[in-house]
Amino acid sequence: MMPPLRSLDILSCHKSSAPQDVGVIVAAFPHLEELALHLGGDCSTLIRLQESLRRLCVRLSAKSPEEEFATHVLPSLTSLQRLDIIVPWQSDVRAAELRFHGLVLSVVVRSCGDVRDAANRGMLNVRSVCDWLGLSSEK
Repeated sequence: MMPPLRSLDILSCHKSSAPQDVGVIVAAFPHLEELALHLGGDCSTLIRLQESLRRLCVRLSAKSPEEEFATHVLPSLTSLQRLDIIVPWQSDVRAAELRFHGLVLSVVVRSCGDVRDAANRGMLNVRSVCDWLGLSSEK
């Protein structure tokens, strides 16, 4: 029997990427410790990972349930140690920093452009991008 998947990164900062349905992901991988995705669907299902999830990286967009995520989901994720927020535009970074500050021990906010630029420069390999986002590339 295969051990349960502990880390999943399906985050895309491409402008045409669609939000992923959190409910389907949590149902398929109920023991995740690290997750990176474009937040969509019923994000309250993340609460099922409250005992295992240590690091979470989410891309927010106009279709993301940001209010529910910040007020109901994050306070329930008691094991969460680091939250990375990816916002569409550089101009959205400050508002997101203020919105999510203090909800998790460590919060880092970046724009999609910053993430894409770092990857496109070719100076970063997959491991350093994962480290930069706070996701372990070893599991």
